Amino acid sequence: MNAKLVNYVVKSLIEKNISITAAESLTGGLFQSEITSVPGSSDIFTGGFVTYSDAVKTQLLNVPASLIQQYGVVSFEVAVAMAQGAQKALNTDLAVSFTGAAGPTGLEGEKAGTAWIGISFQGQTDAYDLHQPELKRNEFCEACCEFAFQKISDEIL
Repeated sequence: MNAKLVNYVVKSLIEKNISITAAESLTGGLFQSEITSVPGSSDIFTGGFVTYSDAVKTQLLNVPASLIQQYGVVSFEVAVAMAQGAQKALNTDLAVSFTGAAGPTGLEGEKAGTAWIGISFQGQTDAYDLHQPELKRNEFCEACCEFAFQKISDEIL
């Protein structure tokens, strides 16, 4: 993980008073752990979600089960719904979501090393696909988190 990038993003969010949350499936809390590694992060981060199962995505983030059934859990649509659900639940300015298959095997027909990363900010939500099947499980999760921090740096800060 690029510690300089994480520090820059979190300190910039603090400086701009932009609150953040995350809904993580694929990354299992890694993104939130990186946020809280920066001193002062409690000014902009009050909490987040690790929603590994589909049922918990529905229960905590209000992701419709029908959406998961129709598009699959590793999809643009679910990443968007997860980010929006987390943002609404904790009333933050910014929300990031992660859904995917890290490997070593895929999930529901998905290839390992596949992810969708959702970002919701100022009424706009988008999701980005990331495919890096050559990476090992932990490397892929780190790459997904770094991708999200870079997107925040490039598009929000």
